[in-house]
Amino acid sequence: MKILLIHSKDVEVHKNKEATTNPQEFEKDLIKMEGLVLVAFVSVEDQDTYDTEIIAKQGAEVIEDAILSITSFPDKIRQKNEEIREYNRKIEKEEKKGKPRKLKELILDRELYRVDKVLVYPWAHLSKFLSSDPRAMDVCPRIAGLLQEKGIESAYSPFGWYKSFKINCLGHELAEMYRDIKLYIQPEEHLESAKFKVITPDGKELDIKFDNEKNYIRLDEIKDLDFHLFLESELGSRRVDKGEEPIHIKNMKEFELIDFEPNTDSGNLRWYTKGVIMKNLIKRYTEDSLIDFGAILVDTPIMYTVKNDKLTAQTARFPARTYWVESGNDRYLLRFAGDFLQFDMLSNMNLKPQYFPLRLYEWEQYDFRREQEGELSGLRRLRGFVMPDFHTLCKDLDSAIVEFKNQYKLDRKLEEDLGIKSNLIFRTTQDFYEQNKDWIIELINSEGKPALLELWEDRYYYFILKFERTVLSAQDKSATLATIQIDVESSLEYIEQDGKKRQKYNIKFEDTDGKVKHPVILHNSPTGGLERILWGLIEIAERDIDTCVPGFKAWLSPVQIRVLTISEEQNEYGNKIMEELNQRGFRADLDDRDESLGKKIRRAEVDWIPYTIIVGGKEEENETISIRKRLIGEKFGAKKSTSKQINNISLEDLIEMLNEDTKGFPKYKLPKPFRKFSTKVYFRK
Repeated sequence: MKILLIHSKDVEVHKNKEATTNPQEFEKDLIKMEGLVLVAFVSVEDQDTYDTEIIAKQGAEVIEDAILSITSFPDKIRQKNEEIREYNRKIEKEEKKGKPRKLKELILDRELYRVDKVLVYPWAHLSKFLSSDPRAMDVCPRIAGLLQEKGIESAYSPFGWYKSFKINCLGHELAEMYRDIKLYIQPEEHLESAKFKVITPDGKELDIKFDNEKNYIRLDEIKDLDFHLFLESELGSRRVDKGEEPIHIKNMKEFELIDFEPNTDSGNLRWYTKGVIMKNLIKRYTEDSLIDFGAILVDTPIMYTVKNDKLTAQTARFPARTYWVESGNDRYLLRFAGDFLQFDMLSNMNLKPQYFPLRLYEWEQYDFRREQEGELSGLRRLRGFVMPDFHTLCKDLDSAIVEFKNQYKLDRKLEEDLGIKSNLIFRTTQDFYEQNKDWIIELINSEGKPALLELWEDRYYYFILKFERTVLSAQDKSATLATIQIDVESSLEYIEQDGKKRQKYNIKFEDTDGKVKHPVILHNSPTGGLERILWGLIEIAERDIDTCVPGFKAWLSPVQIRVLTISEEQNEYGNKIMEELNQRGFRADLDDRDESLGKKIRRAEVDWIPYTIIVGGKEEENETISIRKRLIGEKFGAKKSTSKQINNISLEDLIEMLNEDTKGFPKYKLPKPFRKFSTKVYFRK
């Protein structure tokens, strides 16, 4: 919905002639409103008529806010002038340097900043995406009626007529305003009644308490400081963010993995060669793992219509997060998840009982969420991102719980293989937890560490259970990577909400007993968003930088092996080794710079290279190599050594070590220009 607001002295509207075949019935030929009138020109758009009650309520609230803005404006100017007088007083007394400021003046007399009446006027010219639904003509009368109920004298102009009108815009600071309103359907979250507990690995439940300022009070039974910091982050009592730049931003740039793109919308990134290598390795690894788990593959468009009620019912829950694109006289939303088109596709399938559990996996190369400017945070929170998305249809809740347990183990293995260390959160209703606590505690016990539990009195969203794996950053901020949700709502034909039926996807199948049923859906982001994986890997490494050796696992590292020569005389031998390793499917480069061995080793340390080969005259003569194997993720020893030295071995011995270290993981080639420092391409100045 679009609304243009004009503050006018007196308004007059004449009804002339029918403009449509079915104009709104309206007895009066003349609407005459005297006094200070706020005219709200309204365009009802395609998505709005999914629920005219809600969009009318939103429109009425916007008009109320506009009235408040106008009536409170003189007081705001008065307050501002008080601040200016105080500022000028300090300058006059030489308590502050600067020039005196001028007082603000109202354009009109103070008594004109009020609204006596409101006229709601249907105005098609604010949008080219107007609703063609007959219910659109109900919106303006509904808005006027809601304002009347609030004690605001209101009227509406009829829809579907040619009309002439006279308005006299007052021309003050707020006499003209424009608002773009997106249909917003959101159930109330029962956060006030939510209870939080910590579940220990042995199943003990510890109640979380808060002080008078709603800060989390640390539990004496928990000795792990990092877990306390995780709880403080999740429960909202984290220390105030002083605007520190997240540590991973420096690394992602210096490693030349990813960078910000100044020529696009904020929160969309450019990927450099080494970042693309890591992206494609994670893609191949995740996809192979999901195929082995039993998933089938799908791929859906990145944009979809807002004229499908099934999609509208879901997207209207996140109106502020959506990007809109136009194509001729139609408009579309850029997707912020794969659910919408996947579920619509499933609703059109002839599902059979033998399909279940039906597992669908999609590598969503592009998802978009228009996060607010202040919410953007490096790789942690973006507007454009990559999401591995996994949905499973289960016959019923019991089979969904069995599938949940299996996927829980799958996600844990994926994150372990990536090198992610995470904390656990279970969010569910009190009833579901009491009925299922045994297996939930069993899962927590398998991790050997405590978990956060959030309990609601009632289910307020589509899921009855939500599980999250979260990472704690170097600056004590937690963010979710993997998540699994048990969805008991989306597959239904409709749900009852606020006393009315709301359209859902109507995904159904005929069971062996001849009855038509709706499956339970598991939502699973098995690794979390791609960018957030890299965020987690770098932040975990930097968080533990004083105690553990930082680095990416050998299978994932953009460069797995670096060959260092003691002098230029060994460059030919070093080049031969580097070429052989690349031919064997490993990503190796050669530091052929005219630098000392010490400097080359330090550069390999800075680059977190898993295997460093050192060749000198002795190695060349014996056709052997010496290696430094980086102890990635291990605790520093007494001398804070980062590597294990292995001398005088054959290249085949190293290849055997590499095969063992990368067994079961995908391979990916290192582009030729990156195989030598003398030919290496640098993207950043």
